[in-house]
Amino acid sequence: MGVKRIIAAMLVLALVLVGAGPAMAAPHTLKVWIMTTFADAQNNWVRAKVEAWAQEASVTVDIAMLPRTAYGEKIFASIEARTPPDVVLMAEPGATLAAELGLTIPLDDVVEKIGRDDFYPRVLSAVAAPDAVTGAMRIWGIPMFFEIRPAEIRMDLLEKAGLTIPAKPDYEWLFKAARAMNDPPKVYGLGHVLGRSYDAHDNTMALIYSYGGGLIADRGPNGADIFNTEPTWRAFDDLKKLYKEGVIPPDAVAWGDYDNNLALMGGRVAITVNGLSIYYKMVKDKNPLAEAVKEVPLTGAWIDNAGGESNFVFKSTPVKEQLGKDLLAYLMMDKEDYRVGICENSQLYALPVFKSQAQVISQQWKDGKWPVYAIDPTQAIETAYNSWPTVYPLNEATSVVEKFMGAYMLPEMMTVLFTRETDSKKVAEDISKALNKLLVETYGK
Repeated sequence: MGVKRIIAAMLVLALVLVGAGPAMAAPHTLKVWIMTTFADAQNNWVRAKVEAWAQEASVTVDIAMLPRTAYGEKIFASIEARTPPDVVLMAEPGATLAAELGLTIPLDDVVEKIGRDDFYPRVLSAVAAPDAVTGAMRIWGIPMFFEIRPAEIRMDLLEKAGLTIPAKPDYEWLFKAARAMNDPPKVYGLGHVLGRSYDAHDNTMALIYSYGGGLIADRGPNGADIFNTEPTWRAFDDLKKLYKEGVIPPDAVAWGDYDNNLALMGGRVAITVNGLSIYYKMVKDKNPLAEAVKEVPLTGAWIDNAGGESNFVFKSTPVKEQLGKDLLAYLMMDKEDYRVGICENSQLYALPVFKSQAQVISQQWKDGKWPVYAIDPTQAIETAYNSWPTVYPLNEATSVVEKFMGAYMLPEMMTVLFTRETDSKKVAEDISKALNKLLVETYGK
């Protein structure tokens, strides 16, 4: 009888285990890459939100926190090898390239869930591109925030030079102010990045756009001819002159993304152009120069990273794809928490992609909360141009821009302007030809 009872008990246990199989199965694991920004408050908020969602959804998340340079190399390699993560957060580049290759899923339904009408339209078009199969325009990434790139100006030095900020400050005024404040080697007037970096690309394109230029007009084999025009020549000539005059530091040709930050924070330059990660860092470190700095958005067609720091989901299984979309919605559904965690806690390094939350920031500025901004931050959002992967004047996302910027082609090819006697028109022509070659390789003739 003892043996029979043991066998019966084992059969009962087996049936119980079989019946409980799905409930006891290991939860789904989602591989999530987070590209870190220069504001650790943002990185901490995003990671905490991912972990909170995972706990609520009973999902295991494998999180990798990747600095910008490491992320760029890894995302291109993973796309080429077809071994991407499941979800990518706050990242650039990759969203458009992956979409054009049919590797990611459209996110129009996530946008509807969060509230399409509350998004600034420019955000939704920043990572929009035709579906590779149907040709219909779809949204392939949801940008996390606007990263405005104003001029950071030392007001104490500006006042000492006898200048004030005009009602509509432009680059002509900025360069005049930089020359007036220039006192090398104690302090250089303008900390413009000229080395192999994203900032060199963004800041140079902001200047070209402000002069009325463009990067790509269409996807045809001559679409980048617009780059080889007078506005680009003028921008190159102006930067070259400032460098030769010693207004831009001589080592700026070797600067990376963070070097202009360090130059301003250390008092070595009077002006630079960047996002507010500089100001965030100064406030965090209690740098006395923080009180002297004013963020001055320039008039004209200047850059913001509306399509940068995007969230997107790779194709995998239907379950993982839905979980990825659920995670993206969870990050942004609580818009007040988003505004505080992403925007306010970063000292407005990030500005909201939602109209409702931008209105809150605008009212805060009117009430005196953000005196570092020379103008209403909402005005800055509404007047800026997108940067990559959307390209002006095409106004569509294209992987050519991701490849062009991800390979640092602009700063690498324009370095000769500052290191040898070179004609700006020839440099612009060479860059235009390289872009056209990329267009042909990507979209054919």
